[in-house]
Amino acid sequence: MLIEFSRPAPIETHPISMQKYIVPTPSINELYRRVKKCIKLRVPGAIVYAMTRYGKTYAARYVAISLKMDFPHLITVTFSCHKKKTPNEASFFSNLLRAVGHERPESGLAYQKRIRLLNKLLELLVASKQNLLVVFADEAQKLQVEEYEWLREVHDELEARGYRMITFLIGQPQLKNQKTALKEARQTQIVGRFMIDDIEFHGVCSAQDAASCLLGYDTACYPSDSDWSFTRFFLPQAWANGVRLADQAHHLWQQFEDAHDEAGFRTALEVPMTYFARSVEIALTEIGQDGADFAFTPAIWRQAVEESRFSASEEELLLNIEPDAED
Repeated sequence: MLIEFSRPAPIETHPISMQKYIVPTPSINELYRRVKKCIKLRVPGAIVYAMTRYGKTYAARYVAISLKMDFPHLITVTFSCHKKKTPNEASFFSNLLRAVGHERPESGLAYQKRIRLLNKLLELLVASKQNLLVVFADEAQKLQVEEYEWLREVHDELEARGYRMITFLIGQPQLKNQKTALKEARQTQIVGRFMIDDIEFHGVCSAQDAASCLLGYDTACYPSDSDWSFTRFFLPQAWANGVRLADQAHHLWQQFEDAHDEAGFRTALEVPMTYFARSVEIALTEIGQDGADFAFTPAIWRQAVEESRFSASEEELLLNIEPDAED
């Protein structure tokens, strides 16, 4: 193979091969805009919700990374929530201690862990010379009232020391139901700190969205300091002849539309990022055969969408929705 077609790294190390990458999408960019607005206005908390597989966890990770790039001294903490039959205060604070990088997350009683967490956060905030802490709680629909109360204690103790804590609850649409239930139960101390704003996270909603996502594959590079875009890495000869994923947005979107119609949906098409990205990965790594004459075809995209299991996910969602529609 000519030098210009020789990949600069083994193909198995590529982020796409390892499925460890994030391509910015219009929805992610909009989420980042909303998060920055909340921070600017010092909104104490917001819920970010979407159906499963829409990519909200990856979006939150992208937002946290972007915040660190745009605001290098900002302290951010991300933790995952765990479902428990009975909330356990010691386990809750151990989870938070791990999230902030404490060396002894498991030792001690619950109140001792809470004190160590507060001290660690104060240490980080003092070193940052900022008075702001941004927290992302993933799978937040699993949180129970007791856990919100424990998190509120951290919020209030930081505030008493002159620091602001802004919390983004990332989860499924049940979060909106939980907010309503908490308001009806007059749990204003929770809603007022963690659920002031509502941010709905969307999937890929149009051919224009698809083009924006695909452009990410044409521009993101691996290695990051090279000019080997993701598309070029897997199709170097086709890339040299002008093949670009962004030009395929209409053809790929048409295949999602066809699958959506066949599933019997009458609502607007919205593709979860998981299935969109998987379709692109399949086209790049399993179907596309690089060569000077290679070109994407509708058949390639049809096969990629089929193998992504998008249709199966649509059918499952339809089964889950229909009973409610009949009530």
